[in-house]
Amino acid sequence: MSGRRWSAAFLAANACAWLLMVVVLVLVPDQLSRWTSIEFARVTGWAIASGLWVVLVGAGWQQRVKPLTRFGVQFVLWVSAALLAIWISEQANPLAR
Repeated sequence: MSGRRWSAAFLAANACAWLLMVVVLVLVPDQLSRWTSIEFARVTGWAIASGLWVVLVGAGWQQRVKPLTRFGVQFVLWVSAALLAIWISEQANPLAR
């Protein structure tokens, strides 16, 4: 892949989108868990966060990366965001386990 395909702006946009996903995956489930199960709250947070990812950087990924590679890399990014968000939530509220 050429340097042009992986520009600094594209990488920065992805980093911001990933951080936004983590924030959404922390805040949405923590707020919704007051009214529903934590599992449903996390699924709802995941739906919102993944939708934001697609809107913010999805087109850039489609232009730069083939589908199978895109799936693999984004899977790792999304799961890492979810795991970090779960860890943050559990550290912030250890009694909610």
